Amino acid sequence: MRQHAGALNRTWLAILGVLALAGGVLILLIASGTLQTMSSAIAPAGSPVLTMDLHAAFGPAYATAIVLVAGLIIGGLGLWWILAQIPRKNPAGKYRLHRDPASGTTLCDPSVLASAVEHQVNTLPGVVGSSALLRGSATEPDLTMKITVNNRADIQDLLHRINTGVLPDLSTALETPMRRTGIQIEVSSRNANSGTTVESTGTVIY
Repeated sequence: MRQHAGALNRTWLAILGVLALAGGVLILLIASGTLQTMSSAIAPAGSPVLTMDLHAAFGPAYATAIVLVAGLIIGGLGLWWILAQIPRKNPAGKYRLHRDPASGTTLCDPSVLASAVEHQVNTLPGVVGSSALLRGSATEPDLTMKITVNNRADIQDLLHRINTGVLPDLSTALETPMRRTGIQIEVSSRNANSGTTVESTGTVIY
């Protein structure tokens, strides 16, 4: 499973929504004449929007430079937003399991723990294969798993075994509970690795 820019998109869409709402309210106030009655400095609804000479305003070289810089900034933000849409794994760096350097430091590669999780999940009834990825820190770890099962796997039993066996074992190894856990289950026609299974079909996102 990969991380997506959902939180970033929600933030930017909220900002754009507020700006669009404010702009709409301002246009309604100007069109109805309400804004003019509130402030005498506001021009009447039928008057031109701009009364200044645009050629004189944008004639100096610094005005062109300001517009160019503003355009580059807006374009850069737009490009950054587009690149943020690319799904990414963002695996965690090495976990530091001891907080006090005076008593020694233990570093653990998250891929080692992820491989142990995969091996344990692969032994569960009905599982064809799995992949695990750890993110975050040793004190606030996140785990995402993609599990492939055969079409006779008991999905509820599988989730129960993961929640009562796999995740507690990982929490014990890290000495801290998982902050977030994501499990994606896919159904395949391949044979399971072990166990007796019952009928179940579909894809489950847990």
